[in-house]
Amino acid sequence: MADQLEPSKKARAYVTGRFELQLDGPNPTVGILHSVDGGQFKSEAIGEKVGGDGLVTRYPGRQKFEDITIQCGTSMGPQFWDWLRDSIQNKPSRRNGDIIALDFDGCRRSRRRFMDALISEIQFPALDAKSKEPKRLTIKIAPEQLKYFPETGPTSKNPGDISMQAQKRQTAENFVMHIDGLSDDATRRINKIDAFSVKQAIIDNPSGGLLFTRREAGRVEFPTLSLYVVETYVQPFMDWWEEFVGKGNHTHDKERNGSITYLDGTLKKEVGSINLQGMGITGITFDKHDGHSEGIRNAKIDLYVESLDFKFTG
Repeated sequence: MADQLEPSKKARAYVTGRFELQLDGPNPTVGILHSVDGGQFKSEAIGEKVGGDGLVTRYPGRQKFEDITIQCGTSMGPQFWDWLRDSIQNKPSRRNGDIIALDFDGCRRSRRRFMDALISEIQFPALDAKSKEPKRLTIKIAPEQLKYFPETGPTSKNPGDISMQAQKRQTAENFVMHIDGLSDDATRRINKIDAFSVKQAIIDNPSGGLLFTRREAGRVEFPTLSLYVVETYVQPFMDWWEEFVGKGNHTHDKERNGSITYLDGTLKKEVGSINLQGMGITGITFDKHDGHSEGIRNAKIDLYVESLDFKFTG
């Protein structure tokens, strides 16, 4: 097969089959993305009144680039996870990279290059023991600058095809949660965890003479975790509530640590884990009493989290 697209194919409309993510470094291709949204090119029209004839002269203002939202599985490369972990640990790092659109033949057709980008949000997926759908992470990237390039030079079959197969195999479908001080019998009855996000505040910092807006990293905001446990096993959480909230004994040493472990479809292989530090209970909500309901009654447990870290096998 030829190593470059035929001229007629280059000019032909195409449907994107997948997206490749590259980051600056020794191994630029870090994985295949399931979806890409945002990253639009924007500018505001600025009006200026000139003379006395009532006409308004208009011209474009600074460039504005929207955040890029990507979805991915757990088999991304180490550079990608290091970038996310830097943000969570309040050590934000800027990266340059490319999002490359590929057609269904696996040939590269276009790319958007982002520069001096920061991570603005990491959303961990909702977990439900009843669901068999693969769980994917949603990441928001805040670029300072964006460029678009058509792929018109030599190109070859996507070298990330192997990564795409790994993405299909290595996706979280099940989970196990552990909380220090609670029995495994109680935490094993946790059947659902709502989606939660870690957010990095991004502050716009316009500077004179620049045709784009500089962006700076602000505070990191950690989530409130909402999990659901079968009501029959809610007593250990009630005991924690009574001690931590009811008696006002909410000193730092009474907070608890825990973890969420992601498992593949076999329930045997670990594909990633999230370590949770400084958790405190803030709410217990019981399901509505309904005499006609046939569902198992659950209790919703709300926990604040002071910090977290994660590890995916990649």
